[in-house]
Amino acid sequence: MNSNVRVSLIIALAISLWLVSGLFSSPATEDNASEVERKLTRVQAEWFEVQAYEPQLVLRGRTEANRSVDVKAQIAGRIVAVPTDEGVSVEAGQTICEVDQEDRRQRFQHAKAGLNQATIEYQGAQKLKQGGYQSELAIAQAKTRLESARVALKRSSLDLNNLSIKAPFDGVIERRPVEVGDFVQPGKLCAQLVELNPLKVSAVITEQEIGKISLTRGARLTLVNGETLEGKISYLSRQANPVTRSYRVEATIANPQLRFLAGMSGSLQIAAEPMSAHLIPSSLVLLDDAGHLMVRAVNAEGIISSLSVANVGENSDGVWVTGLPDRVALVTVGQNYVTEAEQVSVSYKTSLSSSSSESNSSELDSSDSQ
Repeated sequence: MNSNVRVSLIIALAISLWLVSGLFSSPATEDNASEVERKLTRVQAEWFEVQAYEPQLVLRGRTEANRSVDVKAQIAGRIVAVPTDEGVSVEAGQTICEVDQEDRRQRFQHAKAGLNQATIEYQGAQKLKQGGYQSELAIAQAKTRLESARVALKRSSLDLNNLSIKAPFDGVIERRPVEVGDFVQPGKLCAQLVELNPLKVSAVITEQEIGKISLTRGARLTLVNGETLEGKISYLSRQANPVTRSYRVEATIANPQLRFLAGMSGSLQIAAEPMSAHLIPSSLVLLDDAGHLMVRAVNAEGIISSLSVANVGENSDGVWVTGLPDRVALVTVGQNYVTEAEQVSVSYKTSLSSSSSESNSSELDSSDSQ
């Protein structure tokens, strides 16, 4: 065979081999792509949407009387009656202690007669003045006697009224240290009166939480025996305790039957100002390298991102967090095995009917890409 023919055959054979190798290059590429896909971490994600959330602050509370007053004597005298006993409910104006009248009734009548006399004398002096028979000095003296008589009658009337030491408001006699026969001086304690309806609940709140609540917000007290009482916030301290840096907060709770007493302790739950947050399973919350809370999110391309969140509340369904977009897909299975910016193979699960069709579409797209 001639050398030219041999060279031509070799060239033709090389071209044929090159063409044949091209037929198998595409399946090899597809196999490589499938191999890469199989190496992607498989995760499951779920869509979460922002919701209105009303945080609940839980404080240690204690009931107190709405008012506690020491009812004291205003005049000196001997106690002749104590119509009410300790622990008894009284109404406003009801007599608690009665002081002996002695001669105060007679003094009142005498002062009343003195006022009548002074009035007649002053009127007579005025008539004489009109006729020119009375001096200005005599008129002034008559007027002074009239005013003095009025003051004396007023003082005598007050003494009579103060004989009965009365309750200033509806309440319960907590303590009554005097008995019939005791002698009291002005300022001597007759009884201690407490008002238990409404009932006041006091607690302390930190400076970080004081800004989350406001007056008239709802409050619920759960006593140690399990009973609950509903009320509203009625007072917020404007000045912190210099030692603890905490603020005093008070709630007012109706207690018409007086079943609940002052000094009872319990858990005071206060509804804070509403906010927007996401309710997610607690298992989704992780810690980053700095110890901050975060979650793993995934986008439409299957790229993982780490989002910082803040825990603002908890319940039996999970934790309430802030810091997320209004609608976000979070990794619910496999979040511990992926890292920032990693591409994953994701399948979606939805718990929100409103987004089911969109989530299913995303799942189909993901399946097609696989």
